[in-house]
Amino acid sequence: MLERYFQYQADLAATERNMLCPEDCDAPCCRMTEVFVSVSLFDLIRLSLALNTPVSSLFLNHCRFGFQCNELNPRYLNLLIKLERPCPFLQKARCGVHSFKPFDCVFFPEYHQIAGVLPELAKRPVFKKIPCLKSKIAVSDQRSQALKELKKMSTREEALSWYFLLEIPCFIIDTKPLVKQLKKSGLKSKSFSAENYHRHLYEKLKTIGFFDGIMDKVTRLDTRQEMESLFSQLENKTLITSLLEKKESPEIVFRVDKNRLKPVKRYLQRPDLIFM
Repeated sequence: MLERYFQYQADLAATERNMLCPEDCDAPCCRMTEVFVSVSLFDLIRLSLALNTPVSSLFLNHCRFGFQCNELNPRYLNLLIKLERPCPFLQKARCGVHSFKPFDCVFFPEYHQIAGVLPELAKRPVFKKIPCLKSKIAVSDQRSQALKELKKMSTREEALSWYFLLEIPCFIIDTKPLVKQLKKSGLKSKSFSAENYHRHLYEKLKTIGFFDGIMDKVTRLDTRQEMESLFSQLENKTLITSLLEKKESPEIVFRVDKNRLKPVKRYLQRPDLIFM
């Protein structure tokens, strides 16, 4: 069942895939620490089956927790599982897991073209080093539909992954309280970069025991039975619909309050009006 599902995804990912990496590309996007690849538990299961490697080993050796600004409000951060950089599966200048690589890699850069964000993305200094962004990217209608279907599947898998780990479809941190704490502690402004803040936040979450138990849950996925049990929940339409609704319009964010994590009701929704 799992293999059939992943093969269907591989077929979608290969649909009219006419874009190839330039011969002179040395895979800068796979090496740069500024560019991150977020992974779900399903990405890791797919890699596990293909590489015959336990999910827990992939998670422990090649992944880390990180943060990304929430698209609804930059004050909030989304917790992510990120692939280590440079990519551990890079072989010279080519992907060693191309047929079963994480969805974030599958989508770049064609899905960004479909979503209309690629022109703006390509202007950022970090992306100017990437050869495939220097010329126009053509995406056929059939490939566009295939990538959109994969995106829907990816979104469901991501929501279910976090539900499995934390019993919520997305974990959002309110940054303001911790920023105040750090300023009161005398943290110098010149060292108060986003990277430093994320490191402080990670250490704080680690100290209060937030990550305790997560590895135990990941280790459960080393067995075929647990993999299939998680996969079967994708077919629970009631559960998935509820998770997607909560992911799209989160109702709870978390604050680091002294030595505990406090859930706070915050209805994050896309603004109806944009004030210029």
